[in-house]
Amino acid sequence: MNFIELQVTLSFCIVFLLRMIGIFSVLPIVSKYGLNLNNSNKFLIGLSIGIYAITQMIFQIPFGILSDRFSRKKILIFGLLLFFIGSLICISTHSIWSLIIGRAVQGSGAISGVSMALLSDLIRKENRVKSISAIGASFAISFLIAFVSAPLIADTFSFFSIFWISSILSIFCILVVVFFIPCSKNKLASYEKNIRQHAIQFLFNKIFFRFYFGVFFLHFLLTMTFLIIPNELELSGLSLNSHWIVYFITIILSFLILFLFVFYFKIYFFVKNAIEICIFFIFLSFLIFLLSQHNLIALIFFLQIFFIAFNMLEIFLPSNLSQTISIKNYKGSIMSIYSTSQFLGIAFGGILNGFLSSFLSTTKIVLFDIFVTLTWLMLSFFCKK
Repeated sequence: MNFIELQVTLSFCIVFLLRMIGIFSVLPIVSKYGLNLNNSNKFLIGLSIGIYAITQMIFQIPFGILSDRFSRKKILIFGLLLFFIGSLICISTHSIWSLIIGRAVQGSGAISGVSMALLSDLIRKENRVKSISAIGASFAISFLIAFVSAPLIADTFSFFSIFWISSILSIFCILVVVFFIPCSKNKLASYEKNIRQHAIQFLFNKIFFRFYFGVFFLHFLLTMTFLIIPNELELSGLSLNSHWIVYFITIILSFLILFLFVFYFKIYFFVKNAIEICIFFIFLSFLIFLLSQHNLIALIFFLQIFFIAFNMLEIFLPSNLSQTISIKNYKGSIMSIYSTSQFLGIAFGGILNGFLSSFLSTTKIVLFDIFVTLTWLMLSFFCKK
């Protein structure tokens, strides 16, 4: 990488790290503290998680189209401002509905697809996997920081202090984008012509569908899992204040294994079939969960395998997709469709978990997750051919 590519990669790592800390911090605590909000219930708690993804889903493609039409950098800044405003709304009152509205506004700053498109504009193809791997590492680190710190912060201060921190971090993100990320030189060629035809080609391309389905199921299962894991850890004898130890160990180990595979153990068979292999390991992790029966060691083993597969897919899915795209002028649109699928998965995971948990046991929910994982594996093989 040259100096500009290193600067861009580091800047995006910081932006993703700080922004995702604000997003992930809600997951390990909302199922406990959310019930104390006015008018709250389990379904509305699930909705407060899912609504963020719903508005992300709605605005990803329009933001991507705008980034193809105008400056990606300006669209990126605008999305971060919306996230800042949403964080302030979450702080303003102690009602579950204000939390839902604030999370919806946070999600309307749908910049994931724009960010990946801008990154691929500024990073040469041969260095793109390294850059995306570094950003994937920042995701893992943000996940670690959020899951370790959120229970401690909420217990020491308050649930709403999480959103104060999110608002401050979003301002830092804006400053990083303004001063350290250059503008791309993407020019739209004949965008007005055949736009509907191109959009249909992107949406219904079987090769792209492999990645759309993949990121949808990945984040669907993530959300479904981490709305039940805190309670399962407590039932296994681990207090909420000690959950961070489990998250810290499992995420750090998964990150080290990820680093070794990406930079050292470049086994051809694994690289060629990385997506399907990781899906299979997610399936195995859920089988371990079923056998755990509130056993803490088995739960930790489940989390370890799940995190390894999850972090690898967070890198291989977008990097493989970016290498598949041949039409540069529509890169923002394609990556935004990908990000829409990601947040659609989070939305379905949050809302469906809130709905199912009201009348199904945890074991039955995990059985449903196993069915979803097997469906994903079959679809991935079909779209790969």
